[in-house]
Amino acid sequence: MSMFNKVIASFGIGSATVDTKVMNVHIQQGEMLAGVVEVKGGSTDQRIESIHLKLMTLYGHEGGDRLSPAVVEIHQLNDPFTISKGEKKHIPFSFKVPLDTPITMLHPETQKNVPPVWIDTGVDIKNAVDPKDKDYVSVDPTTVHENIIDAIKVIGFKFKQMESQNTPAWVKTNRPFVQQYEFTPSFGKYSRTLDELEVYILQGDHETTIYFEIDKRSKGTMAALKEKFNLDEHRGSVTLDNQEILVNRSRVSDTFEEIIDDVL
Repeated sequence: MSMFNKVIASFGIGSATVDTKVMNVHIQQGEMLAGVVEVKGGSTDQRIESIHLKLMTLYGHEGGDRLSPAVVEIHQLNDPFTISKGEKKHIPFSFKVPLDTPITMLHPETQKNVPPVWIDTGVDIKNAVDPKDKDYVSVDPTTVHENIIDAIKVIGFKFKQMESQNTPAWVKTNRPFVQQYEFTPSFGKYSRTLDELEVYILQGDHETTIYFEIDKRSKGTMAALKEKFNLDEHRGSVTLDNQEILVNRSRVSDTFEEIIDDVL
């Protein structure tokens, strides 16, 4: 009977199961994510080679509907051990969520996070089908992130939308994805001269680089031609000290106003 159970377990029937319980499903970029992984033994003793947690997300591709998965962070949980028949083990974990973890927003219709961010729990069991678990989390922006967005609003822009997409060639990051924030001028001098402002915020431990694309409003007979070949767009970047962003938000507003005025 024992040999039969081992053979069945190798096909995933009666094998060990895994259940990850996250303590803080609402987290902020850069915070510690903590919880416990519960491993329950199956119909026979099994050797657990490793348990790994993958923080995952999905990102889109400009001009198409295709979505691609991406690993944000991998956390190795344990050394090899044996889980006995019917035994339960609780293994605590904690790891730092990277600062460039995508921010999630609740979709008003589906009530699901966009983009989705979740933990994939994978268990490597010798000579058996590996059990898996999937747990979604919500990710809030850092205060640095929020201050930059607020600083842009102050000078006359309204937040339009946020998208997690494949990284444009001119944005320097090792990630295959980046979040794009789109703003439209809603009041003030830019409402007559700009169509859109796109921003990518890449925060580091001490400073943050903000990539931007300024879309000027085209006029006259050449307007259609300029829009077709993106001749009305200006790209660039600026790097600011995180502490300055936190204590002097108006400096961020002034910086963006100077950049946009130079383009115009």
